[in-house]
Amino acid sequence: MSKKLVVVCGATGAQGGSVVNALLNDERYAVRGLTRDMDGTSSQELIARGVEMVSCQPGDKASVAKAFEGAYAVFGVTVPSFTIPGQEYEHGKNLADACRINNVPLFVWSSLPSIGESSNGKAFDEKAEVDKYIKTVGQPAVVFKTGGFTSNLIRFGQLRRDPQDFSKWHIHYPWVRGSVTSYRTYVEKDLGPAVVAVINHWEDSTVRVELEKEPIPLCSYVTTGDEDAQIISRVSGKDVDYICEHPTEGLNAHPMLKQMYQWNDEGYRVYPDGAIPSPILTKLGVRFHTFEDYVKETLVPFMRSQQ
Repeated sequence: MSKKLVVVCGATGAQGGSVVNALLNDERYAVRGLTRDMDGTSSQELIARGVEMVSCQPGDKASVAKAFEGAYAVFGVTVPSFTIPGQEYEHGKNLADACRINNVPLFVWSSLPSIGESSNGKAFDEKAEVDKYIKTVGQPAVVFKTGGFTSNLIRFGQLRRDPQDFSKWHIHYPWVRGSVTSYRTYVEKDLGPAVVAVINHWEDSTVRVELEKEPIPLCSYVTTGDEDAQIISRVSGKDVDYICEHPTEGLNAHPMLKQMYQWNDEGYRVYPDGAIPSPILTKLGVRFHTFEDYVKETLVPFMRSQQ
């Protein structure tokens, strides 16, 4: 019997890559990955692992609909539109419409809490608008609300050695004070297994009702920046502290990102379902990781490599 097909948007990115890895480890599904760059190293590596890779532009509605043909489930994610307002919303709509055109039984959408709604109209949030659109068109879906990515400590160079004193390290984080509680998602280890758990249980009507009821926080843990520094220091044996920065140039000075960080700092980042990790996901067997896990597995080797 042929395997059910799962289509993964952004298969070579952090979120899509986590989903692809989890699907391949599960071995119950055929995997089709969507990418903008078929010739890239990441795409070629996935092809070698048995993934059907397809070139697809999220802004091209026809190509998205074609890519979703035959899918049992689709994992959807869009790139934030920092420079072109409205782009992310249109791309998200294209994904939802493509699911409807192909009668896809399950659309798993990676979203964020609404900044505008939770802060009395402070900002417009395109991902949250896609959430509403999915309901409007009647597409069966599970909406996940991710937190800040744990891996940004390395990916965006937030953890850096002191240039004058090599025995010290600093977490350089924009706009958010070290005492503020933040929701985090260990994408590489936790997002993919959570998506696969949902797909595996989708045909259980009791579970499905609970999954569709409201957006689900896909967060691994909750910490403050000061706590993160203390954990890194304890595990690594290095002197680590947290520095709240207020950048005037670069990506983190972009008005949209600045507003998002300040919204977090002011305590507006509220997730549905108070418990973190989400009880419905742990009940489905997802084992979430802690920040200490990330420090041991990734940060300590990284810090050693910088010596």
